[in-house]
Amino acid sequence: MSTTVPREDPPIDLNALRVMLGGDGGLVKMILEKFRAEILGDIEQLKLIQIEQQREPIRALAHRLKGTCGNAQAGQLSEIAKLLQFAMAAGELEQAPGLIKALDAERLSLERYLSEQGF
Repeated sequence: MSTTVPREDPPIDLNALRVMLGGDGGLVKMILEKFRAEILGDIEQLKLIQIEQQREPIRALAHRLKGTCGNAQAGQLSEIAKLLQFAMAAGELEQAPGLIKALDAERLSLERYLSEQGF
């Protein structure tokens, strides 16, 4: 039995992404492949740099991730990255582990969703 609450919105707005890319299915697939690899790499990098306890590298990477996710129509990932960016800008380094864990969990949700959608 699952204890998670079903989400109302998917982790990525594929319709908006398709429209943004002119309805080109091949381009959507290519962008999603690059996006998935990039966010995986960025989140893994965040896990590594949080060990160094330096806010600025985390803030800068979170800022980039926020933009990447926003452009790809992955709103929840973008929102979590924004929270991480703002927390680092505010000097709240203790927030990093939980927010990075939330990013990774949302990335996994995105992966499941895209697999279900045939990507």
